[in-house]
Amino acid sequence: MASTLSDLTSTITTALSNLPPPDQIQDAERMKLLGAISQLQEALEPPELAVQRMSAGFYHTAYIRVAQGMGVFDAFAEAGDVEMSAQELSAKTKGDAMLLKRVMRHLCAHRVFETTTAGAYRPLPPAIALKSGTVPNELIKHQHSVMQVSAKLFDYFEKNGYRNPDDAYDGPFQYAYGTSDHYFDWLKKNPEVQHAFNVAMTETERDSGDYWFDLYPVTEKLATSDPDRVSIVDIGGGVGHTLRAFAKRFPELPGKLVLEDLPQVIDDIKEPLPENMDTVKHSMFEPQPIHGAQVYYLRRVLHDWPDKQALLTLSHIRAAMVEDSVLLIHDYTFPDGHDGPDVSPLAVIIDLQLMELFSSLERTQQQWVALLEKAGFKVANIYKGQSDALPSALYEVTL
Repeated sequence: MASTLSDLTSTITTALSNLPPPDQIQDAERMKLLGAISQLQEALEPPELAVQRMSAGFYHTAYIRVAQGMGVFDAFAEAGDVEMSAQELSAKTKGDAMLLKRVMRHLCAHRVFETTTAGAYRPLPPAIALKSGTVPNELIKHQHSVMQVSAKLFDYFEKNGYRNPDDAYDGPFQYAYGTSDHYFDWLKKNPEVQHAFNVAMTETERDSGDYWFDLYPVTEKLATSDPDRVSIVDIGGGVGHTLRAFAKRFPELPGKLVLEDLPQVIDDIKEPLPENMDTVKHSMFEPQPIHGAQVYYLRRVLHDWPDKQALLTLSHIRAAMVEDSVLLIHDYTFPDGHDGPDVSPLAVIIDLQLMELFSSLERTQQQWVALLEKAGFKVANIYKGQSDALPSALYEVTL
């Protein structure tokens, strides 16, 4: 047994020396290898050690956030990411030397930094990535704000009898932060967290699958559109990335394009819009102002809302549709049946964050179909996306 483990250690060490840089590894290959590493860890780790590791996980976010506040990562960035002694680092950061030493001890133990033989601190790639203005820096801020909700989950569920949250205005977030505000309304009052959330969502969307028009037979379905008719209404479409991409891909298609979102989002649009695209300031919880459009489109919008609020939005869309109108919903979709190894940890984390912040969920295909049928629609077709980490589906819905 000892020789087998020694041989395995030698094999892994040799493989590490031949591993290409992270930016040269394809995502699919990376996920497979990480999965194999997780299986190896599970096989080697006794359950007591595994539980100990799980229970201490929150410390990483907590102390990286403290290090951000002390200015640790920016101090290294300003120095050119070279090693620094404890005295040099203390002179460039907030707080006293003893606290700094304890924080750095944690970060070194978890390979954010390393110590040199002379006792100096050397930044490793995670530390370099955590300087101000980067996506990882904002991800930590976002996760730290979510962690405040996670810390109160046990108390919340003890109080409510362990019922699944189903009201976006009365859930774990409101309990933890002592507010009656919806999470989006609370973000408006907390601009630093709002910015961190926006960056986190942008990162989540990065390489997260196909555009809806990569899955949908656009030329077959929309080629006969009346040039004076609204062709597509993108509801909650943000600053218009998806609709712009559609206009660029299909410049020859007739019909008008309409981008709908809240006033503060529409007002934040900086780039000029295509000639055939208009904007409408609109809340999806109010009656839909565009009647008789050919397509109404929702991309990763309804997963932010539990059925109670999602049904209200769907009722307004249904009231605006005519006989040949189509509703397209493009959203993440968990597999039906048991949750096996094909469900990625990232998808599970996003589902739980939706529960904590919005009392919402990532739905299975059956749950999507049930929601749409409850709203009075018929599901005509379901087109599957290709993303491995966050599987999605496009639901074509008619009256």
